[in-house]
Amino acid sequence: MIRYVEAEPPPIEAANEVRALSALFDQAFVSFIELVQAREMLDSVNEGIVALDKEGRVAGMNLRAQEILEIPIVEARHKSLRELLGHPPTNDFLLTIVQNALQEHEERVYNRVPLCPPSGKETLISLKVSPLKLKNKPRELLGAIVAFQEQPDRSAELPEIVGRSQQFKEVLDLVVKVAPTDSRVLIMGESGTGKEIIANAIHRLGPRKDKPFIKLNCAAIPEGLLESELFGHEKGAFTGALNKKSGKFELANRGTIFLDEIGDMSPPTQAKVLRVLQEGEFTPVGGNQTKKVDVRIIAATNKDLFAEVQQGRFREDLFYRLNVITFNAPPLRERKSDIPLLADHFLEEAAKRSNSEKKSLSRSALDLLLAYSWPGNVRELENAIERASLLSNGSVIQPEDLPITPNAAPGNPHTRKHQVEKNWLESQASLNETLEAVEKELIIQALKKSGGVQVEAAKLLGLNHKNLWHKIKKHNIIPSDAKNNG
Repeated sequence: MIRYVEAEPPPIEAANEVRALSALFDQAFVSFIELVQAREMLDSVNEGIVALDKEGRVAGMNLRAQEILEIPIVEARHKSLRELLGHPPTNDFLLTIVQNALQEHEERVYNRVPLCPPSGKETLISLKVSPLKLKNKPRELLGAIVAFQEQPDRSAELPEIVGRSQQFKEVLDLVVKVAPTDSRVLIMGESGTGKEIIANAIHRLGPRKDKPFIKLNCAAIPEGLLESELFGHEKGAFTGALNKKSGKFELANRGTIFLDEIGDMSPPTQAKVLRVLQEGEFTPVGGNQTKKVDVRIIAATNKDLFAEVQQGRFREDLFYRLNVITFNAPPLRERKSDIPLLADHFLEEAAKRSNSEKKSLSRSALDLLLAYSWPGNVRELENAIERASLLSNGSVIQPEDLPITPNAAPGNPHTRKHQVEKNWLESQASLNETLEAVEKELIIQALKKSGGVQVEAAKLLGLNHKNLWHKIKKHNIIPSDAKNNG
């Protein structure tokens, strides 16, 4: 016979414990679900995330961190980053950043931090180290979260910059490093070394890339007009100022201004540029109202500005204001390993411009390019390649097609250098003289057709009246004479 015994209800204390255990189980189950969801979320992001304890040992990491560091979590847990990445020395900077953040309990954020994982394939990462602290005990460190992401090689965004030499690589690395900042830049180098290309690259990779990039060659503007070009002028500020005009600084507002050949600027104009650097303001020529401007300034020169300062031709205070970041654009003779790449690039560009098949260089033609000293640097090489591409017979350029005199053998560089420099400079002078003569004749013909009326002549030439006025003065043309001769 089966007997049923009515059990006594559990004591109140026991019932409470059961309910508490049940609640804890429910809470643990919810926490487990939340943990799984959090881990799935962390594994789905593109950033590497590493959790460190207060001793700097790895407590956990997501899948992306394991991929970038090339270290599985089972090997990394309870080890410090220094144990995992202490070799090679490439990682010293990264490890120092993490160590300082833990010691000083302060967040650290860096870009372009080098990382070399076990495979030896170096990369650059953006890095953020965030210490974890209790709200009620801010001095007590719990650990840190290290978040990082691979940074793409931004030099790929600059197809017009061609070269693989060490000198070139150093310049390009500095471009990529400096561009995201708003620091002023001074580019020094010989004429034709690509200073404007460097300036343009800095702008295009920087935070102002969607804003204007305004350039001005200070050596190409007569000193009497340079101030007006930089700061603008009011109507009637000087003879020929028929209308109000905005200057380059105003046009570059919120963008970048590139002042090429700043070493040719007069001390009075230097003082006004210094005011823009110091106070972010200027006054147009003939005006009495101050204008505010926000620009990044990149300057370039082919002169030794320090020597110019020593000789009193360049303001020392302006020099140091500009010289925050300095680039030295290497001359082509110091990066000759780039000549084959540059020549091929210019051959391709020449073919595009002439809508023709791309030509190639014979081995002897390339040898001639490599033996030459290139006083005009990359600009001279570009001109030589374009000329040879247009004038050579056949699809392969030979040494005789190049505008280089092979008088001196490579073993006699001194004779060769001076002969070629002389030929190149003479050809440049001849070209400039021809262009000046053609320009003068065109202006005279336009004045004849317009009966000496400069406004009408300017329209015929596609110029504004001010530009025509300056060209008339430059060529010493007397409009009335042109009219009478007509």
